[in-house]
Amino acid sequence: PLRLNLFDAIVLVLALAVGGLLLWMAMKPSAGSQSASSTASTVRYTVRFQRWPEGSSEIIEEGDKLMDNIKNYEMGNVVSWEVVPAVERVLDNENHRYVQATVDGYEDILVTVESPCTESDEGYVLGGGYALRVGVTAYIKGEGYMASGPVVSVEREGQA
Repeated sequence: PLRLNLFDAIVLVLALAVGGLLLWMAMKPSAGSQSASSTASTVRYTVRFQRWPEGSSEIIEEGDKLMDNIKNYEMGNVVSWEVVPAVERVLDNENHRYVQATVDGYEDILVTVESPCTESDEGYVLGGGYALRVGVTAYIKGEGYMASGPVVSVEREGQA
């Protein structure tokens, strides 16, 4: 026979209450997150691949499947790309301020990618699970190359 004193009964009731509260909290966000995320749609975003040696942009092709280099999330397929001069901030000693200057021998590549996504409170979540936000540095691997650079724009399909 199980005999409990008053102290044991209080501890048992508190433990059951805490367990019930934790279970309720674990169940509540999963129901809320389903209603918070919208229906699946498509997003186009642009990443600036920085400081590639001149001419090396030729290995990027439309349709390349891109992956996150850290967690292997799918990031979508390349829709288009454009070569722009590589720039960096340098100190202008005469005027005592920083200015943008081109970097000789290098180029930046603006790569536009399309991916299925859902929209949540944190922003866009790509089909593979990658949370996409403007300004975040993305570490990406494609077919035969790896790159990093900031996400410079995001546009959901149907929005202008």
